[in-house]
Amino acid sequence: MSTLLPGRPSTRSRLFSGIGIVAATSLLNLAAIELGPFGAIWPASLLWAACGWANQGPNAIIALLLFGLGLWLDVLTGGPIGAWALIGLLAHVMTMVAARVTVTVLPSTIGSALITGFFYLLAMLVVSISSGKGVNILSGLVPVISAVLIYPMVAQWFDLSEDDA
Repeated sequence: MSTLLPGRPSTRSRLFSGIGIVAATSLLNLAAIELGPFGAIWPASLLWAACGWANQGPNAIIALLLFGLGLWLDVLTGGPIGAWALIGLLAHVMTMVAARVTVTVLPSTIGSALITGFFYLLAMLVVSISSGKGVNILSGLVPVISAVLIYPMVAQWFDLSEDDA
């Protein structure tokens, strides 16, 4: 009887949808609307992929996709090539490590996003220092906070687990 109801999208379609969501929301960076020292108002959507795809565990394809999306952001924002790619990969790896440790502390979707947001800011700090630029964590706050708040609404498109939950 439930054959007419749509089921959960396949893993592949969720992966491609996630890529599309990050690529499309990254285009918002072209409209440079900023809140003073707090940075752009647009969400740091690469964070959604870094967090959501962490449940896959170590995976070379996911790493390449994050790297590619990071390069896309570098081109759009005019930043140093590889900076966003490195930030996305570092946030992804640190989220995988933290997920193994904090699974009982912050098991919710928002908890995962908060952990990834923290690591995202930490990775931003590392890239800023390593590139010789001044460290401005404030410029990353609004994009990270907006990404964390929006993540529960888009999380299903970044969950690559095979279960039907």
